[in-house]
Amino acid sequence: MRTALRSRPIRTFLIVQFLLDVQFWFPIWLIYLLDLGFSLTTAVLADAVFRLVTVVCEFPVGVVADRVGRRRTYLTLAAMAVLTFTVITQIETVSTLFTAWVLWGVLWALASGASAPYLYELCAQDPLPVDPGKAFGLVRAAGHVSVFVSLLTAGYLYEADPRAPFAVTAALAAVALGLVLTLPEIHARPAPARLAAIAADLRAALTHPAVRRAVWIGVLLLVFGWSVRILFQPLALDLQLSARATGWMYAAFAAASVLGGLTAGHLGRRHRRAALATAFLLILASAAATSQLPALGPFVLLPVMAFGYVLGTTVLEVLTNEVSPAGTRAAMLGLVASVGGVAIAVARPGLGILSEDHPAALGFGIWALIGIPLVGLALYAIRRGEP
Repeated sequence: MRTALRSRPIRTFLIVQFLLDVQFWFPIWLIYLLDLGFSLTTAVLADAVFRLVTVVCEFPVGVVADRVGRRRTYLTLAAMAVLTFTVITQIETVSTLFTAWVLWGVLWALASGASAPYLYELCAQDPLPVDPGKAFGLVRAAGHVSVFVSLLTAGYLYEADPRAPFAVTAALAAVALGLVLTLPEIHARPAPARLAAIAADLRAALTHPAVRRAVWIGVLLLVFGWSVRILFQPLALDLQLSARATGWMYAAFAAASVLGGLTAGHLGRRHRRAALATAFLLILASAAATSQLPALGPFVLLPVMAFGYVLGTTVLEVLTNEVSPAGTRAAMLGLVASVGGVAIAVARPGLGILSEDHPAALGFGIWALIGIPLVGLALYAIRRGEP
């Protein structure tokens, strides 16, 4: 990891990712809309539009990102973050609300495929021998430190001014935009722009067993590890946690995520399969244990789940970039997010509706039961793959 930190582009990239990963908005976006006078139904519909736009855009945005270049894509990501969160501070009407949430959906889709291929190729181009695994571990850990800090301070910003969390997010994205301009472009053969050539490249990539396996495992991990998060808030309500205690619950989750990223950065190639298997098993065990011991969930079991999820996703990001052809890396990551997003769009509402009339612990138990075959499929794919 010290070698990665000695590289100026990697250090700059780490700072940029820290600035872009802030989540001041996460604990307060619904409160913000309600305080502006929008109904809960309108807010939920806006969130549904956001999810739909994200799922629809994940894959095509990834394809476009492979064509326009890594730095241009990253510049677009930072610029869109500035625009999106600035528009959110100006919401007054329903039309502005839905415009902002559509922009946010496109931004979210772009984020899923912009950073990882750029970081991987920066490591490959750097004159220092930078291990991508260690660089990814550092950057992902920095991103979750950013989440941790922003979650702890979001409430204070909101109390100072309801628009402050979004304004600060836009301002930090503007700083990130300036820093991205100092990063080098990737010197690689341009990807083809014609539709027939694009389709041929994507088909060729997916004929490789290693690429298909990485995409398949990535979808399973995304669906299994992300969908269950809809139960976190109901669990806090069931346990009658205060707003402050709930904030600390999310902070503990973010802190464990930092540890997961750092751990992934210290793993060698020979430990990849074990790390991926451990990730799935930790999420499964945490969900099952929370169903039986819900009081241990917020500060023990959910952080264990966070550690496993970030450990697995960090290893998979490196692996997916490694096995994918250069002109399809963002597209493959977008494919994972898009396919996984469709499943999440079914699983999350289902678990959310269940938690309205039943204890959240039941939802965790049902998700653990659903997870048994999912984890079985993942372990089979992991076992068949190369380390």
